[in-house]
Amino acid sequence: MEVTLLLGSNDERAKQLVDDATAIIDIAVGRIVRRSDDYTSEPYGFSAERGFINRAVVVESECGAYEVLRRINLIEALLGRDREEEARIKSAKGEAYASRPIDIDIIFYGTETFDDERLTIPYHFLAERGYALRPVVDVAGEFKHPALERTPREILELLDCNTKG
Repeated sequence: MEVTLLLGSNDERAKQLVDDATAIIDIAVGRIVRRSDDYTSEPYGFSAERGFINRAVVVESECGAYEVLRRINLIEALLGRDREEEARIKSAKGEAYASRPIDIDIIFYGTETFDDERLTIPYHFLAERGYALRPVVDVAGEFKHPALERTPREILELLDCNTKG
């Protein structure tokens, strides 16, 4: 199964953390068959000192979607992500998000869709967030989004048109 993942970090060691996460994904989730360039973006939905580095990868994986989720959550924890601390910071600041050493999201799991309390695939904010779309276009630009019936490239073009005028 081809699985598209989006990695992001706004830690002071962001590039190294994204590189480390990529290497671990290649071992623990499946062989990486495509990798995007790295893109920088401003924090979305919260204030932070540093911007993000974002990268997308496509993995050939034999894991089910929930197993991919379990493994990427373990990778995040291994690389220093503490969701309880993030929750405290978000609550204290009254913001929806917080800085984190690494974030890994499942964008696509083949053409399958999931929508429950544990997992939403395709990534539910993809059509609204250029920081996610740009690297995804590099690795899956012509893949037809299972719910929106458009490719990431088409979605990005629409998003860019709507934000320019």
